[in-house]
Amino acid sequence: YPQFDPIINGLQHNGVQHNYALGDFVVANCSSDMSSPPARLYWYINDRNVPSDYLQPQHESTVENDGFQLRQRTLEIRFYIDEKRLGKLKGKLVLKCLARIDAIPQATRESTQIIYIPTTDELRNQKLINWRGSDASSLQHATLARLSVLFTVTLGGFRWFV
Repeated sequence: YPQFDPIINGLQHNGVQHNYALGDFVVANCSSDMSSPPARLYWYINDRNVPSDYLQPQHESTVENDGFQLRQRTLEIRFYIDEKRLGKLKGKLVLKCLARIDAIPQATRESTQIIYIPTTDELRNQKLINWRGSDASSLQHATLARLSVLFTVTLGGFRWFV
């Protein structure tokens, strides 16, 4: 039986969660522990079984150990993040991989990863906070500097910047 939970790869880089947003494409792999019989892998998004068109063909590798054939499987999921997939859990996707030996349900193992997605309202509020928190005087100086380059006045044959 599998001794360890499946491993989810692809959502992190050097131990740091990738930043995701609406419209991003997610690619992740789930790999089972070695076992005999082999575990079948299942992906869930927000506790819903994913459609088969999100999945790539399952890969299997075999190792012989003391006369036993041990097998490990990997299943890749690919999908776009959209409002429909977020469902009622606005702002996050809960990805779960289940490794199950169908004949032995008590040998089921699982792993979960959460993808946080800023909502449109959160992004709008963050921009407002950043704008309000900026130094108003430096903002005024920068604006005046840009305007002085844009507008010129010609008086008595001389060109003056205003």
